[in-house]
Amino acid sequence: MTDRRRARWRFRTSTAGAAKAGMTLSGMALAGMMMSVAAEAQERKPDELDQMVVSATRTEEAARTAPASVTVVDGAQLKSYPVSDLTEAIRDVPGISLTAGSQGRRQISIRGMDPSFTLILVDGKRVNSTEAVFRHNDFDIGSIPVAAIDRIEVVRGGMSALYGSEAMGGVINIITKPASKIWSGSVDLGFDMPTEGDRGTEARASFYLSGPVVEEKLAITVTGTFDRREVWNGQSGGSVIDGDGNPVERPDGSVVDRADLATLEGREDYQGRVKFTLTPGDDQTIEAEFGRSRQSRFGEYYISNWGDADAVVVREDAALSHEGRWGWGTTQLRAYTEVSKTGEDGIRQENRVVEGNAALPFDRHTLVVGGEARWIELKSGGEFTSGGAETDAQALYLQDEFRLTDTVKLLAGARLDEDKYFGTHVTPRGYAVWTPTPAVTIKGGVSTGFKAPTLRQLSPDSRVTSCRGGCYIDGNPDLKPEESVNYELSAGYDTGDWGATVTLFRNDIENLIDTPRGSGVDPIAYDPATGNGIYRPVNINEARIEGIEASGYAMLWDWGRASANWTWLDARNEMTGAVLDNRPKHVLNGKVDWFVSDEVMAYTRATYTGRQRSGTLTLDPYTLVDVGADWQINDAISVRGGVLNLADTSTGDPDDDYAYVERGRTVFVGASARF
Repeated sequence: MTDRRRARWRFRTSTAGAAKAGMTLSGMALAGMMMSVAAEAQERKPDELDQMVVSATRTEEAARTAPASVTVVDGAQLKSYPVSDLTEAIRDVPGISLTAGSQGRRQISIRGMDPSFTLILVDGKRVNSTEAVFRHNDFDIGSIPVAAIDRIEVVRGGMSALYGSEAMGGVINIITKPASKIWSGSVDLGFDMPTEGDRGTEARASFYLSGPVVEEKLAITVTGTFDRREVWNGQSGGSVIDGDGNPVERPDGSVVDRADLATLEGREDYQGRVKFTLTPGDDQTIEAEFGRSRQSRFGEYYISNWGDADAVVVREDAALSHEGRWGWGTTQLRAYTEVSKTGEDGIRQENRVVEGNAALPFDRHTLVVGGEARWIELKSGGEFTSGGAETDAQALYLQDEFRLTDTVKLLAGARLDEDKYFGTHVTPRGYAVWTPTPAVTIKGGVSTGFKAPTLRQLSPDSRVTSCRGGCYIDGNPDLKPEESVNYELSAGYDTGDWGATVTLFRNDIENLIDTPRGSGVDPIAYDPATGNGIYRPVNINEARIEGIEASGYAMLWDWGRASANWTWLDARNEMTGAVLDNRPKHVLNGKVDWFVSDEVMAYTRATYTGRQRSGTLTLDPYTLVDVGADWQINDAISVRGGVLNLADTSTGDPDDDYAYVERGRTVFVGASARF
């Protein structure tokens, strides 16, 4: 019994195993494998139990010894929680903090870096609707069909040497399940109901189906998701009063009540995807993939003016890829396109990418060489006098991972980017990993990053309405790319029964782009037709962000597992010395998993978010506590349930100025069926 309980966790956090190879395990086979893992655990080295990752180097490596700070979130664990987007899946990862704009839309910050410095990938392919939806964009993090996820790899630190622009802060790569060699599938249902406030219920459904069409040659994988959350009204009643002391009215003349405002806006997401996997031989895999999603947000708000948060983004994507496994190495080629279209304003963004790379192992070296070409086209007749803008970039990169000794490996790499507007840019990276014993890992390195301005920020014929209709923001062709230098050093100890890691990091950022406006800032000009002020983005800021990440876990004999992580952050504007907004100084996550029986696992988790600045305010710390359980009824069916935010902690009061909204106490239930 002891072995099975301990192995249950180890199996869920170890390598993808049979799932990676496209196998489906029945309940008996799963139990047998877990017992086998436990029986062998005492004889294996810790790295043999590590999850394998590909995002740190574009080659498969154990996460513990990969030349980067990497955390893996296993897809099987996500089914125990009510996950509606990427923020819920990774919010308790070390170094992660959440931030957002209005209407409670969340974005992901890695080590205090701006959310725009976080590159989101799905199976290594970029997900990017930033140009089409540039205000409070959470549409990219909603692109997560949980039923199809094998794991999520979170790489912290500058990764522009491999991935180019947008990877200054780090990379989040969602790895989906491979095609199954036998027909299998799953259906997952979930329902959340807040017990405080008004409305806010959420219903989710997803399915996964995969199997062979032609035995050993052609397989198909189909996934789909549906998620609808009602507007959550967490405020008490009473008329909304404007700055002049008058009740706020809608365009139709009706008075707006505080209880009508969306503390957390509503959302409705549909996603569908089909992937064909062709294996002409054991050494080649060809995939063709097509996806479509429709994501909408809705609800009323009041920020100096009444507004309606209605927004719709329709996204379509297609990809064709080839992977070769040869005697001399591996290769990957792919081409993909992504088109995002918004609702009423008719903005259209198209991203096209062609890329390829080869991994060449020889002697003590593993060389990775690759290149890519990207094109971005934005069409918006209402915001560009020319009707739109476009840019392109090409890149080559080279990386050498050198195993100096059996315990020391070094990594050196660089990327050469050729940008349409900024010419040639070189981004180097160096890293070292030392494993003096199988349980001890010491590693660290220096990386650089850069991020080119967006098309709206850069184009001279761009004019965007802002300030709730009271001003305009023009593009600035004189902008420079944002650049960073990232340092980190970590030490870890892992026996398989307990482990701990401490990481020191520092990010120095130059040429941060900002658009000064608001009280005390004079516009550069006034529009003669409307009299509205005109502002322009400029490079004004330099920032220094440094901190500590500490994490640890311990198996609790035969009945459970405890884990915790702490991030301390000091993020400052180097020009003024001011603390950067919406960066909590401390974030502490803790969790205890109880192996109640072979069929039931329960958990308690808590998150402490420390004090943070928001403009001229200092926001108080707060703590969230969740409890839940997962019951495997039989080989095919499991149910789950629990309570989120048990203490009903709220950040939804508009007077608090927290970056995003935490929903009040919420009961959740769910069920999964596998076949």
